Amino acid sequence: MKKKAERAFRAAILPLLAGLLPLASCGGGDESARPQEKVVLEELDPSGQEVVFWYQHTREREDELLRMIEDFNRTNPHGISVRGEYAGKYNDIYNKMIVGLQGGTLPHLVVAYQNQARAYYQEEGIVDLNPFMVSPKWGLDSQARADFFQPFLKQDNIDGVQTGLPPNRSMEVLYYNIDWLEELGFDAPPATWDKFAEMCRKAKEQPFSKSPDQSRSLGFLLEIDASRLASMIFSVGGDLVDAEGKGYTLDTPHLRQVLGRMMGLMGEKAVGIVSEDYGDQKEFSVGQVLFALRSSSGLPYFKSAIEEDGVGFRWGVTHLPSGPAGPVVNVYGASISVCKIAPEGQLAAWFFLKWFTEPAQQARWVRASNYFPVRKSTAQELVEYFVENPQYKAAYDLLGYGKSEPSVAGYQQVRRLIQDAMVDIFDGGDVDQVLERLETAAGRSLAEQ
Repeated sequence: MKKKAERAFRAAILPLLAGLLPLASCGGGDESARPQEKVVLEELDPSGQEVVFWYQHTREREDELLRMIEDFNRTNPHGISVRGEYAGKYNDIYNKMIVGLQGGTLPHLVVAYQNQARAYYQEEGIVDLNPFMVSPKWGLDSQARADFFQPFLKQDNIDGVQTGLPPNRSMEVLYYNIDWLEELGFDAPPATWDKFAEMCRKAKEQPFSKSPDQSRSLGFLLEIDASRLASMIFSVGGDLVDAEGKGYTLDTPHLRQVLGRMMGLMGEKAVGIVSEDYGDQKEFSVGQVLFALRSSSGLPYFKSAIEEDGVGFRWGVTHLPSGPAGPVVNVYGASISVCKIAPEGQLAAWFFLKWFTEPAQQARWVRASNYFPVRKSTAQELVEYFVENPQYKAAYDLLGYGKSEPSVAGYQQVRRLIQDAMVDIFDGGDVDQVLERLETAAGRSLAEQ
């Protein structure tokens, strides 16, 4: 019922957005109501502008972000004042933006995944950042632009429009227990999926020596999550969309290969399903699961779980087993978009975004968040951090193998469809029927955008 209600809500309001947008206000003001006129970016004055930034961070990350905002407010030469506001989780922020586009309040800066930013841009709610990036007066010089990891920028570039700027990125990595692998007779993590299956089977038969429960021993726990499945599909050369990125491909030999392998190992009791939040992390930390597939942003949580709550062992991270084409890792992360507000407000918002992505701030954010920086030169400021956090460095070195999930509008809904299909299949549903329904529903969702 919840999904039907959401679809009905979107279907009802989206056709109205175009007519209502002129009434929308950003940052609590009526800036966007001014008459349209040609703006020369270099002639704008951002002095004294107040900027509202909607973000999703909590706990230590939020604390450091707010400290960084305070530093920007104190040191920027234009007297710009940024006010950070926790606006909920990603879906909460998306829903607030959709409501705001009808005439409510919008921020100046908003965190958004690529598919969400595409939807905002289609409804004229955010602006193209290209003019800001190349502005002779306010932009990034050619050296600074080249310093960005180009695949990260490309994720936010939709048909030539730069819908956002990445503040950080994460990737899916395979966590593995080095000590247990050695007990099983292996000196390296699995390079192929056949080797992965062999290791999982051996883990089932030979529990880790430090495990407190020798009756519970598995190779892997799979979380029902679209990003986990996408990562495995990428690793065997597949994708979730066609080559043009215009249509979903959710009934393919690659997907069937991944599902078939997981179902087979589940049948052998060598692989299980995550049954509680972060259940794989918990069981990995006490030596009951050999492998875990999780975001690199979870590295500090795995470390503390193993060293403080777990049984203590050597561990590492790597890419998933790969096919003939070599390693592929699922790299993702939300970016920050600038709302379509008065030009001076846009420029002020851009100033903060530009500042936040400079190497010095990026290095500071890495230490607080454990995300990956978006500027290559940041590595020069992370030499000690790399030494202190070898697993982070191992993951960082995989950035060159990155691939991203679809940026098409409505992908969030399709993610839920994928997860529902995973549940149906692993519960014993007919694979052919489930995948046919999934492909049809995903295609319908795309057509409705």
